[in-house]
Amino acid sequence: MHKQLGGLFLLLVCSDMGAKQYIEDTFSPGEERKTIFGNIVLRKVYNKGFIMDTLEGHPALVKGASAAMGAGIAAYDGWLLMKKGRRIKKLGMTILSAGAFSNIYDRLVRGKVIDYIGTDSKKKKISKITVNLADLYILLGTLLGTGHF
Repeated sequence: MHKQLGGLFLLLVCSDMGAKQYIEDTFSPGEERKTIFGNIVLRKVYNKGFIMDTLEGHPALVKGASAAMGAGIAAYDGWLLMKKGRRIKKLGMTILSAGAFSNIYDRLVRGKVIDYIGTDSKKKKISKITVNLADLYILLGTLLGTGHF
């Protein structure tokens, strides 16, 4: 099972990082393009903080906290993989870890996370929300890992 989880981790990380690089290379900041998925749009948004730009004015704190979270997640993953069973929790942590790794890489290397999935909504607050695949992996992994899915 460990090989499959490792392969899944790499697939998810590469998918998000590839999408981020595509957006970085082909979109202007703030540019928005419609997709075939109804109200889902692609746009280029930089997030220099945590969720919803929290602490964006404190880049050293964001980088340090991101590195510490990454180390904690890696340590927990190592511990969890040594345990027998717990297949759903291991799957959930693999998905969550892929998302965390991709976003942490962005914060440490680029100094910002590239977000690119949004909605075209009549409600301005909803339209402003922009995420990436890594964020969705973190959400899905959390739901699986905690048994809420």
